[in-house]
Amino acid sequence: MTVAIWHRLATPPTTKVDWLVRGCLILSLASFLGAGITAISYWRERYGTIQTALNSAQAKLDDAVLELNAELEHLETTVETLAEDLSSGSLENAEVEARLEETLRANPSFSATAVAYEPYGFSEERELFHPNFKRLLTDGVERFERFDTEDFSNYLEADWYRQPLLEGAQWSDPYISPIINSIILEYSVPFTVPDADAPDPSGIVYANYDLNQLRQLFQSFDLGTTGYPVVVISSGQLIYHPILSFVQQKRSIFDLAQEFDDSDLEAIARNMVAGESGVGKRDAGVPSWMIYQSIPSTNWSVGVVLFRDDIFGNTTRLTNKLTLLSLLLMSGVVFALVVALPPHRHQISQLWLLSMSVSGVLALGLVAIWLLEMQEVTVVQDTTPPLVTETSLQQFLSRQREKNIAQGLSEPLSLPTGVFLQSMEFKNANDLFVTGYIWQRYDDEIHEGISRGFVLPEAIAFSSQEAYRQDLPNGELIGWYFQATLRQTFDYSKYPFDNQQGWLRIWHQDFASNVILTPDLGAYDLMVPLSLPGLESLDNMVVPGWNIKQSFFRYRFNSYNSNFGFMGETQVKDFPELYFEVDLERDLVTVIITKMMRVIIVSGLLFGVQYLVRYKKDDNQLGFSASGVIGASGGFSFILILDQINLRSQLATGGIIYIEYFYFVLYIMILVVVFNAIMVAKGSDNALLKYNNNILPKLLYWPLLLGLQILVTLYVFV
Repeated sequence: MTVAIWHRLATPPTTKVDWLVRGCLILSLASFLGAGITAISYWRERYGTIQTALNSAQAKLDDAVLELNAELEHLETTVETLAEDLSSGSLENAEVEARLEETLRANPSFSATAVAYEPYGFSEERELFHPNFKRLLTDGVERFERFDTEDFSNYLEADWYRQPLLEGAQWSDPYISPIINSIILEYSVPFTVPDADAPDPSGIVYANYDLNQLRQLFQSFDLGTTGYPVVVISSGQLIYHPILSFVQQKRSIFDLAQEFDDSDLEAIARNMVAGESGVGKRDAGVPSWMIYQSIPSTNWSVGVVLFRDDIFGNTTRLTNKLTLLSLLLMSGVVFALVVALPPHRHQISQLWLLSMSVSGVLALGLVAIWLLEMQEVTVVQDTTPPLVTETSLQQFLSRQREKNIAQGLSEPLSLPTGVFLQSMEFKNANDLFVTGYIWQRYDDEIHEGISRGFVLPEAIAFSSQEAYRQDLPNGELIGWYFQATLRQTFDYSKYPFDNQQGWLRIWHQDFASNVILTPDLGAYDLMVPLSLPGLESLDNMVVPGWNIKQSFFRYRFNSYNSNFGFMGETQVKDFPELYFEVDLERDLVTVIITKMMRVIIVSGLLFGVQYLVRYKKDDNQLGFSASGVIGASGGFSFILILDQINLRSQLATGGIIYIEYFYFVLYIMILVVVFNAIMVAKGSDNALLKYNNNILPKLLYWPLLLGLQILVTLYVFV
């Protein structure tokens, strides 16, 4: 076939078909050339975006590793100094307790300091001696407490004691402390007191590294809305992960790789425990990258996970380039088909093959544009990025304070507020019904004179009741259970390929006062939006017709043309209002079955009617009547009109939505089929109609229908 095509192209054109083939060849080559240029441009922009994000994350990881390594080295040096002083006699046994407490108070990253003696290593009168000083945090108040571990535990048989005593200075594996009921990491060094009768070694001195310091360190990471860090030791066991239960259950990174069947993560984990540094790509589930680096002073390794969707953020430019690439490839293939299957009038089977091949290519192109639209991510204007770290929240509040001061307004007061939704349901096109809990933390000093309560300004039906109240050291926590029907505006212009955002817009009860509601980030295990913070588990939370993608807090800036009657200073202009948002993706299977199936079936039936339109040659031939075509077309039109009216009544939206263009294209095709039937029934002598008994309208039906659908799709989506 290739030889035949080449021979045909090498022969000088003599007929209209030859000239058509030559023109299509040029257009095909031009389309493929344009597709190649577009593909290069797309990949360059995509690669540049990825590299910029990875380089930024690598720089932050370097800073974090440097800071963490310095903290750990300082802890090691401090413990080793204590051991040396005990061994040299410069620190006497009688002074050790005061030194331990002093050391703990002077080092905020330490959660405990302690010394444990061998039997009679402390004195001849005391068999066991293990003073342990702990830094405790109770209801936000820090305090220091001394424990005598020997009173409730035989530490002599414990691995954390025996191993450093026998093997030398070392970091312990993470374990749960029975005293403070939290996960700790311990660095221990053996010592021998300068007494001839003392055992050798005489015991160990150790300090615990506070894992909360890791959390505070990583909260300064700006890894976008979904990125997160992890820390593992040489065995692969996790000592830091945003999901705390993984650490509490002593799970390893290999366990996670096996659970999620992620071979890429397993390969990365092997490199991490080997002390290597690098970047690994993960394709399982949501595509992501992990940047990992070892900590010089220990056998630990730190990794940073960045998700693809978070790296690209607003994907409109890239999506448009991919759409252009799809169109150029589709055009190139269509023109190439004309070259490969030239439309000679007497080769009827080849004409049908060309028509069906072109229709198939157009259908694939239409589906490709749909898939690209479903993956597109846009940035909402006049909003902040999702708030996932305490650092980003404090930076925003700092900017807001500076803005108020510059405008001569008082500094805003922040009020921590949390949300937990238990159910969501779309009542109609504009009403969203939600139930759940909202809580607020009040400080007696900061929030003196401020009323307790909240307002959902978009609720058209609302009820709430106080569910719980807890006294705090400097204030109180109040939680309410609520039910609300929220009237919101949703954009259905791209229905059924639309993604929607349902949100909970929250005001303080004194909504014109200078109070900024802040998300209570500490109340959630993980603030990564993909982990759906603030939502009931998906097993218990059903949103019919929708898939939940992510949830998060953010601020939107709103202004009002009224002061609501309040006197004095009011905050009603360009003021940040707290939103708890849930991103929803429409379930296309449901829409295709309930809405698009009628359109597809009518399109097929209309083609069947068109196929019967022909010049009647004898009475026994299966023919048609113009009145029959008009009657069938009228029935199709009636079905489509009723379906369209029903659709608009359900969505109740202004303007034209995308799926309605399917109806408009079919209305046009119905008119074309009816016009063709009337012309044939009248016995028109038009050469195009008489050619092979009206075959051209049949050949062009599907390419024309799909071509019009592609045009309206580009009009709506691009």
